[in-house]
Amino acid sequence: MKDARDLVVGLEKEVPLLDGTKRRYINLDNAATTPPFKEVLNTINEFAGWYSSVHRGTGYKSLLSTKLYNHCRDIVAQFIGADPSFHTVIFCNNTTDAINKICHRLNLKKDEVVLTTLMEHHSNQLPWRFCGAVDYVELNDDDGTLNLNSLRAKLEEYKGRVRLVAVTGASNITGIINPIHDIGTLAHQYGALFLVDMAQLIAHRPVHMGHASDPGHIDFMAFSAHKMYAPFGCGVLVGPREFFNEGRPAMVGGGTVELVTMKEIVWSEAPEKEEAGSPNLFGALALAKAIQALQRLGMEKVAAHERDLTSKTLRLLREIPGITIYGDNDPDLKQDRVGVIPILAEGYGHGLLAAILSYEWGIGVRHGCFCAHSYVSHLFDLSQEDLDKYLDRVRKGDRTDLPGLVRISFGIYNTLEEIEYLAHAFREILKNGSRFKYSLNKTEGEYYPEGSSDKIDLSFLI
Repeated sequence: MKDARDLVVGLEKEVPLLDGTKRRYINLDNAATTPPFKEVLNTINEFAGWYSSVHRGTGYKSLLSTKLYNHCRDIVAQFIGADPSFHTVIFCNNTTDAINKICHRLNLKKDEVVLTTLMEHHSNQLPWRFCGAVDYVELNDDDGTLNLNSLRAKLEEYKGRVRLVAVTGASNITGIINPIHDIGTLAHQYGALFLVDMAQLIAHRPVHMGHASDPGHIDFMAFSAHKMYAPFGCGVLVGPREFFNEGRPAMVGGGTVELVTMKEIVWSEAPEKEEAGSPNLFGALALAKAIQALQRLGMEKVAAHERDLTSKTLRLLREIPGITIYGDNDPDLKQDRVGVIPILAEGYGHGLLAAILSYEWGIGVRHGCFCAHSYVSHLFDLSQEDLDKYLDRVRKGDRTDLPGLVRISFGIYNTLEEIEYLAHAFREILKNGSRFKYSLNKTEGEYYPEGSSDKIDLSFLI
């Protein structure tokens, strides 16, 4: 999508390499955070002069700000196919914050259970551990996909006691796209609510909540703007308005109430009830503008570009001796996936390989377990004995040789030329090794070039 490159900030930036040269930075870490759209930043700058308080201010700028904030909800709802008369769009900090809000709201009874999976990001796994009883749907050993038979068996085992099924829309490690609406249909057949962590899918494929009468509808959806070309710290939680009516919100304070006395509290209705404190108007506006930019590009066009990049990357990597691809490595993409590819290179730990790519080639990737330790453990088939050894090492402050992968992840602006350059870098590294020596910081688990000084200059910013 060459036209998409004109929409994104910072693609021309050059970074210093260890040999003293500079090279245009190639960002292949989009699953973590995407760069912003130019029109997002332009809109923020244009609006800044009008920025004022949201809700209850009677000045013109405050009225404008309030109307704009509420209009941003409408844009989000339309993008995901939510029904404004049934759903509420709650702005929060990020996906993690959104899922924690649901966790607080569930009020699980002693015999009720949350079902999630072993492929989840920690944000869709850890909250449930502190929410009540939780169980995990199994994965298929061959490719790490969700085992639908296991899901059905778990739902049958608990006989209507599953309050919520919570799954990721797409894996942040293998790129696997779960059959969301099939899962939703199963969950609803057994009387469970259904939540989808959309953080890794929302900017890559068309998504739709579905009408409440649709058996495969999504009850709750959570995602983050910073993975959608919109910085400024905004997240979204969408769910049935009535779900938030009873009880107090997870965070209380200004903006969540209609009236307070020393004896009584009258809570506001959702979404305001769940948005304590001054709203992040800039974040909501950035997200809304990013959504409009994605819509103009066309989500099907975005998906087609990503499939093309993913397919060609898999073909290139499969031809390089010493490269191992984890999860589904079929370049024909018989099973749809987002552009996330986890790999390892023979003779190189994930941390060292990522450092070489950065310092010598100007390529940004991510390495480690990507806040999904259980999934990496599954992909590596680690035993409990293995995990205990790693736990003991970490408790002692030593992160040497912890399990992990190198993750390649695409944005709408990445090109085939960048992928070919990545493949060239892998070939050179595996054939000739690194051109510089690196030392491991055991406490951090990160590799740094030996004898090199910190070349990151912040003086142009602060």
